[in-house]
Amino acid sequence: MAKSDYGKQGSVFLITSNGETICLPIPSRSPNDPLRWGRLKTFLSLFAMGLFTTIGLIQVQGTSLLLHPLEIEYSQEKAPLRIDLLSSVPSLFWGIGALIWVPLSMAIGRRPVFIFCSILLTLSTAMAGFSRNFRTHLAARCFQGFAGSISPSTMILMILDVTFIHQRPRTIALFWCLCDGMSNICLAFTSYILTAGGSWRAFYWVWLGPCFLTILLALVWSPETYFQRPPMAFDGHIIAQSEIGKITVYNSWEEVPGGKPMPDEPKVRTTSEFLKNILFWNRTTIGGWPVIKAFPRQIMICALNPLILWVLVLNSFVFGGMVVTCATYVSVLMAPPYNFTDNEIGLVKLSPFIGSLLAFPASGILTTWFAKILATRNRGVHEPEHYLPSFILPVVTSSISLSLFGIAVEREWDWGWIIFFVGLDYFSAISMFTSNTLWVTEAFPRWAGAALTVVGGGAYALSFVLGSTIVPWINSQGIGNTYVELGILTWLVGLFGFPVNFWGKRFRGYIYSKWE
Repeated sequence: MAKSDYGKQGSVFLITSNGETICLPIPSRSPNDPLRWGRLKTFLSLFAMGLFTTIGLIQVQGTSLLLHPLEIEYSQEKAPLRIDLLSSVPSLFWGIGALIWVPLSMAIGRRPVFIFCSILLTLSTAMAGFSRNFRTHLAARCFQGFAGSISPSTMILMILDVTFIHQRPRTIALFWCLCDGMSNICLAFTSYILTAGGSWRAFYWVWLGPCFLTILLALVWSPETYFQRPPMAFDGHIIAQSEIGKITVYNSWEEVPGGKPMPDEPKVRTTSEFLKNILFWNRTTIGGWPVIKAFPRQIMICALNPLILWVLVLNSFVFGGMVVTCATYVSVLMAPPYNFTDNEIGLVKLSPFIGSLLAFPASGILTTWFAKILATRNRGVHEPEHYLPSFILPVVTSSISLSLFGIAVEREWDWGWIIFFVGLDYFSAISMFTSNTLWVTEAFPRWAGAALTVVGGGAYALSFVLGSTIVPWINSQGIGNTYVELGILTWLVGLFGFPVNFWGKRFRGYIYSKWE
């Protein structure tokens, strides 16, 4: 009979009585276990993912800086659609893509999905550069968003695969802050690329080379990270760990389902094995068809879960607010009384770069420190609710930046304030991304993939709806009132975090009792 279960509902013993942090999950003895990789191998894997994410963000955000020349070229073709659809439609396909890539990565592995997405991003970038009409360009933008959607979904699962629980806040925050920051630095040179290339197509040609590089790095630096750890002997007991975070302790091997695992058989080097490793390098086990079959039910559980639904709505407002702000500030600064040139508009991207970097100490270092203090006070037990205080700062800054951005534009404040609020909006969105990722994956480890899909994919799809309705909203209410109302809605949704903090653990237990 099993001695005990741990981590089933997200609560784990993480801090010992003498203040030491326990490294969980416990690595197995297999060399394929990503938690046993050397620092260089882990770094190269994260670097390959980071480069892809950076290039994907450049492609997704860059078209907002090309709208003026695109408007001239497609003036007769786009009706009845608006030209800004080219910059907002990738957000919709970020949501759609998450529904595909997450279950597929659980069924066949993370690596083949990564390789396919890097190929798709390269082909869609070439398609955008070659496009000769509005609808072809729009289709290419959809494919770019579809390929890039792996970054906030499957790649987060890959980061969770290669890190211990106590490392995840800093790693996720640093990964997303650096990727978003570097993408904004690169976008600052967009106007110079267009001037040198003589056309908006030069933007896609320049980034086509790095897209090819992502394919190469995915092949040589990114082994499979999904790994199901076999039962192992530890301190006189048998420990069985599942991929959902549950740890079961047995008294003997006879009690373990399936018995004692047999040692791995030596691999025979054949041509077929070599070709298989190109796509499935380091893969040991897969979920297969049962995972895909079970995924819709998991999506339904998460979509109907109030603890996840709250984060979905909040993330939609914070991320959606950043999307509509990015779609607005370019036209605002290029119009009177600011009259920015194309080169000056590109340099505005330095503000989001600074906001991205500042999000790391706020969402990474501070969250890690605060979670450790709360776990220590909780007799060493780490609860997912310990991450909820990290929501406070991005909710406050997002509400303020959205409201004051609208007021600044309407009253024609100095351009420095507008740039400041744009950077603050980026700071809020990236900090929120780290917080909601940690919360949903730690609170519901059994459905981590589905939870990420609902929160991430759903929020990005809803942000597309927000971006599509912002122009009529502004025409009806005025830009000042629109952004103030958006800021107030963000603040009100954020207030729901207080009851979640007090009753979240009890409600988590109720959900598990009903759905398991």
